Amino acid sequence: MAVLDRLDAAIDDLTELSFEALTTPERLRVLERLERVARRLPAAQHALINQIGEQSSEEELGGRLPLALASWLRITRAEASRRVSEAADLGQRCALTGEPLAPQLSAAADLQRDGRIGAGHVRIIEISFATCYLGWTSRRAKEPKPIWPGWPPSSAPTN
Repeated sequence: MAVLDRLDAAIDDLTELSFEALTTPERLRVLERLERVARRLPAAQHALINQIGEQSSEEELGGRLPLALASWLRITRAEASRRVSEAADLGQRCALTGEPLAPQLSAAADLQRDGRIGAGHVRIIEISFATCYLGWTSRRAKEPKPIWPGWPPSSAPTN
């Protein structure tokens, strides 16, 4: 795809740059822009992951989706599972009739698409959503569990 070729070329150009002439505040602004770009990239992955999950069989993938992603992308299965979970929450979905559906966490999806939040922020939002609205901290949890074990403390500290 031409857009990916242009992205590769832009990254090639970027990695050839020298930042020696920049001041510290200028370097920090460059880092901030790079962070924003890095945070935006997963938004493009969400649709792909969701489409692969919806339209591919385990036989075609050679196993479950996280296993296939881990193999193809050379990432850990834990990271692949995290990406599948994030795509389910933040990616475009498709109704059984074929019409597009908004992401489950549409506000978070918009922030990620703008580069204003990253994977760590998304995880906190998912935990907060699950805790506040569903009463548990993990999609796989069968009963409520505290997000931070030992908090709140069972007794107030004494001075």
